[in-house]
Amino acid sequence: MYQVIARKFRPMRFDEVVGQEHVTRVLCNAIELGRLSHAFIFSGPRGVGKTSVARILARAINCAVGMSCTPCNVCPICEDITASRAVDVFEIDAATHTQVDKIRDLIENARYTPAVARYKTFIIDEVHMLSRSAFNALLKTLEEPPPHVVFILATTELAKVPVTVLSRCQRYDFRRIRVDDIVARLQSVAAQEHITISDDALVTIALQADGSMRDAQGMLEHIASAAGTLPIEVDTVADAMGLVGRSTMRDLLSAMIKKDAPATLDVVEQVYRFGQDLNQLYRSLLEQFRNMMVIKAGYANLTLPEEDMAFLKELMAEVSLEEIHRCLSVLVRSEDDLKFSSLPRITLETILMRIISAPRVADLQSLILAISSRGGSLPHTPNPQGSPVDLYRRPPSSLPVSWEGFLASLKDHDAPLHAMVSSATAEQDGGGGIRLICPSEFLAEQIKKSLPAIAQRAQAFLQKEIVLHVEVSENAEADLRKPKPSQVRAQALKSPMVKEIVAEFNGTVKHVKPKE
Repeated sequence: MYQVIARKFRPMRFDEVVGQEHVTRVLCNAIELGRLSHAFIFSGPRGVGKTSVARILARAINCAVGMSCTPCNVCPICEDITASRAVDVFEIDAATHTQVDKIRDLIENARYTPAVARYKTFIIDEVHMLSRSAFNALLKTLEEPPPHVVFILATTELAKVPVTVLSRCQRYDFRRIRVDDIVARLQSVAAQEHITISDDALVTIALQADGSMRDAQGMLEHIASAAGTLPIEVDTVADAMGLVGRSTMRDLLSAMIKKDAPATLDVVEQVYRFGQDLNQLYRSLLEQFRNMMVIKAGYANLTLPEEDMAFLKELMAEVSLEEIHRCLSVLVRSEDDLKFSSLPRITLETILMRIISAPRVADLQSLILAISSRGGSLPHTPNPQGSPVDLYRRPPSSLPVSWEGFLASLKDHDAPLHAMVSSATAEQDGGGGIRLICPSEFLAEQIKKSLPAIAQRAQAFLQKEIVLHVEVSENAEADLRKPKPSQVRAQALKSPMVKEIVAEFNGTVKHVKPKE
């Protein structure tokens, strides 16, 4: 009877498990040193070897030849475990045995000594599916099981397993398998199955598997059936898996980078007309922009087909990292818009046009170098007469520019006095003095009491005689609701954009004008 590739090439020993050396090494050491735990929990994504390692562990501790990290796999016990007919090794699918009664039967069974094997071994797959009462019933046995019992729990959702269960088990976290390791394994399988397939096609399968060896082997088998006796190339993989073809994706990327709207819409039209999944196109587009971003950022460990890598590097020469990051950000933020849209084609076209129509983002590093080569400063462009300036603006020329410096000095030497003066608005009057306009009569009275001290400190700082007048604002009630100048400045200096600009150009903020 025909066996699928994933079952036919299931690893039989610890050294055959791909990409989980950190787990198999510890288990081997525990067996060799006689430090075997009575309960294990294996967690990780689907198809990375959790159940396979559990079966290997069951054979290793029950092999008739003796406990070893390399079971013989030919003795009656090993063969029975491999064939899932061993009387002392129980594989339980928690998804179909969620009720507490099933766990009680298991606990009752665990009381009796094994008939043939060395240990009664219970492998509970997808253990997170057990009910709360079932978990509670299992706790005592997990903590103090009979000496002849070993529990091996496996789950893809560790967060759903109660902490009380986790604390009673040795935990092993399985990782996603690297693309290179999946490709190497698929090459071996393809050679044994007489499947002719290119390296680029294998890389494409491995990328689509997302770290799952079982998924990769299943895809290889499906594609081999679709190709028949023909050699398998990247386009064969795309057709069989319903992916967007390589040429189609390249046309779309080129059109978007060149901001060619008609060509971009034409690619979407082709994909839609041939009945391909627009969400799949979108995910492929996200992945390609992510690839461009990490390559442009200098990341060297990206695994891609050589032809695709060369194409992306050539395409990236036309754009900056900032531009790629902006496009990727729009795609990430808009993913749910497409996923839940009743009009996916229109939604996708809208997202792509939003990316294309935006002005190109300049490379900041190149801009700084260009400025430096011209003398180290930006060309001066005067503001048109009467044009609004939203961010920085010098105070009126009639007010001494160093007044803010005086306020800063006053804050260091007399904080209470600074709190009063900074709450008022300073303006130059017609006679050369300075008016302190207060938002309330109470504040005006307090400043008047301290006016001699304020005038003395101002004259000492400004090095000239200053005449101060205290007035109450005509719109005192409205002014009370306005933020203080110091608050406006503090709020502006906390702005991430302001911080970034000041740090990039090594500058300082001189004045802040509140928005009208």
